[in-house]
Amino acid sequence: MARKSYAYVRAHRRKWGLTQVELARLIGLASCSAVSRIERAERVPTTATVIACSIVFGLAMPDLFPSLHGDVEEGVKVAVLALLDELAGLTDQATVRKRALLMQILERINNS
Repeated sequence: MARKSYAYVRAHRRKWGLTQVELARLIGLASCSAVSRIERAERVPTTATVIACSIVFGLAMPDLFPSLHGDVEEGVKVAVLALLDELAGLTDQATVRKRALLMQILERINNS
């Protein structure tokens, strides 16, 4: 299986002339090796790291970590479809609201 590139962090770090040590300090990581592992897709970044990178580079998560975003989005889609199947045939008010939300989620995913 080919290794996915989870991040464009390296490209943006280099664009701004930051070293891995400097970026690690800015985003709260203990070492440059943690940055290196994220850049090489050997480590999935924590939520805090994703947010910190977004703040540092002024980019949304999907722009910095497109493969990771796609993986999470696919997982949500699978869960939405499973819940829609479970709710099939139910017509109570709560289920109708849930189904409306689930359809909105699918629409957002399909339009992204």
